[in-house]
Amino acid sequence: MEINLKNVWHSYDGSTFVLRNIDLLFRNSGVYLIVGPNGSGKTTLLKITSLIIKPSRGENIINGKSFWSLDERERENLRSNIIYVHDKPILVRGNVRHNLELGMKLKKKRDRTLIEYYIDRYKLRDLERKSANKLSAGQAKVITLIRALSLKPEVLILDEPFTFLDSQRSEMLIEDIEDIVEKEKGLVIIATHYMYKELKEISTQQIEIINGEIQRTQQ
Repeated sequence: MEINLKNVWHSYDGSTFVLRNIDLLFRNSGVYLIVGPNGSGKTTLLKITSLIIKPSRGENIINGKSFWSLDERERENLRSNIIYVHDKPILVRGNVRHNLELGMKLKKKRDRTLIEYYIDRYKLRDLERKSANKLSAGQAKVITLIRALSLKPEVLILDEPFTFLDSQRSEMLIEDIEDIVEKEKGLVIIATHYMYKELKEISTQQIEIINGEIQRTQQ
């Protein structure tokens, strides 16, 4: 999938712009890193890229088509290929297993093989029947991440994915991100404060945003 942001601006109140004149191209397979201080507009940029919110100005062009000009059916078809994971874990009432399978149910997928793989990989087997509201912040974060990974999305967008994770699970997540790109030819876009050496090494492009504007990009 190709995502092209052209002259994108965004304001929540109609007067103050949190994004200004954003031109970015996320093309096919790769890892794109969005970096910048708190309040720089990273989360808004991710939400526009993942088609959650419409920019106040400019275009979001997906595979050559202006997304917000398409009919609802076409928009939903494109959205179904993009998974966005919030910076703070979002879980629903029920146990861990229910939360892990929720994404599959919503996407109408039946293959639970990857859920089993990630449960064992991240050592969560003893938490399967634990209530989601009893989890630590780190456990809840892992659940939201592997719920997304198990769907094998064409585009995976992660907002501060390493927050609450210990070093071992952070390293595992970087390995899994690399697998998505290398094996599945997926596109991964990450906003992060944690610039791990291993993450930089697999990145296609690093994009710095400050005060809603792109300051520099680095291949």
